[in-house]
Amino acid sequence: MKKIMVFALAALSSASMYAQDIKTILGAKDYNEALTMIQSAKASLNDEDMAKAYNKVVDLALDAYNTESAKELQDQVKHEQTANKPAMYKAAETALTAALECDKYDNKPNAKGKIKPKFGSKNAARLQPARAALINAGQALYDAKDYKGAAAAFGSYVDSGSAKIFQAAGQDQYLTQIAYFAALSAFFGQEYDLADRYSDVAITDTAYVKDAMTVKLNALQNTMKSHEDTLAVTKKVENIYAQYPDNQVVFSTLTSLYLAQGRKAEFNALVDKALAQNPKNFAAVAMRGQAYMNDHKWQEAIEDLKKAAEIMPDNVPVIASIGNCYMFLAQEKAEQISAKTKGRIPAAAEKVIIGVYDQAIEYLNKAKDLDKKMEYKANWAYSLYTCLYRTLGADDPKTKDAEALTK
Repeated sequence: MKKIMVFALAALSSASMYAQDIKTILGAKDYNEALTMIQSAKASLNDEDMAKAYNKVVDLALDAYNTESAKELQDQVKHEQTANKPAMYKAAETALTAALECDKYDNKPNAKGKIKPKFGSKNAARLQPARAALINAGQALYDAKDYKGAAAAFGSYVDSGSAKIFQAAGQDQYLTQIAYFAALSAFFGQEYDLADRYSDVAITDTAYVKDAMTVKLNALQNTMKSHEDTLAVTKKVENIYAQYPDNQVVFSTLTSLYLAQGRKAEFNALVDKALAQNPKNFAAVAMRGQAYMNDHKWQEAIEDLKKAAEIMPDNVPVIASIGNCYMFLAQEKAEQISAKTKGRIPAAAEKVIIGVYDQAIEYLNKAKDLDKKMEYKANWAYSLYTCLYRTLGADDPKTKDAEALTK
């Protein structure tokens, strides 16, 4: 009898603790306090009370957001700088995240096996202003170069937009655009898994498919730390290419991966197939030129790269690569002649070599002129200086100008 009484007291104690857990959470005055309580009481709360608990977090976080939002409005009226925007944005982000958790538990079957959500529609309606504020939060954090913070803000907007409770409001015209900025922010913040995930949302928008795909592919390649990683990423890019066979960014990435791994058979098969379908496929012609460069086949590389330049005349890396091929060809010829003549290059041969350098200079200067924002300076600047130094000497003004561009 004594043992039964002990068990009964233990059961009563457990029930009392359970009741106290949810009661305490619902009495919280601050959303951070409520979240801490939820983490401590998680094991003892059922789905219904988890939904109530997270809804309480929504209440508290939304109250905090509305308070800070009202202060911001007052500051705007007074033409003053709002001092506590981070607190406002953090409250908005917390409210949205809690609403998604609330909805998850709110849509689980109750004790009778029925699903009767209580909070979703109300939360969706009242959280719209806070959700929209996350766009401004992401922009502010991005401008401040807090890329992880920007990814969190933009990402919270995207994640909530993909949730069931917000989909009832209809098509979100900003979702894919914000997904792109979430991906870009995550990439700059070196959160490559997030960049990959948010890129997938942005890719569905034709206006962002190219840029989003570039972010996704760069994010994937930044995860390659080992041979196994490289093989895994290559497989993923192969799958992406199967889905987007006309996307030249994907094509270039996949062929580059094949080249880097020495997989010439796969590279050639892919390029040959692309060129059979379209002889003026820019990426295919340019990548074949790159392959020739890798093999130091300068003449063949020049031929293909010039074809690529005809297709896309303003492509700076291709123009610069033509110049580099001429430079390497000139250097190679000079080395070969020097080896035969014990370091002395005959005047006739020197004239031919200088002519090849002049061709290099022509294309490198063209690349420089096209590169208005100096985005591709690494492709042409030092090569241009090298060629001018070789043909005109160190003291020529053109050489000195080119040297200044290398710094």
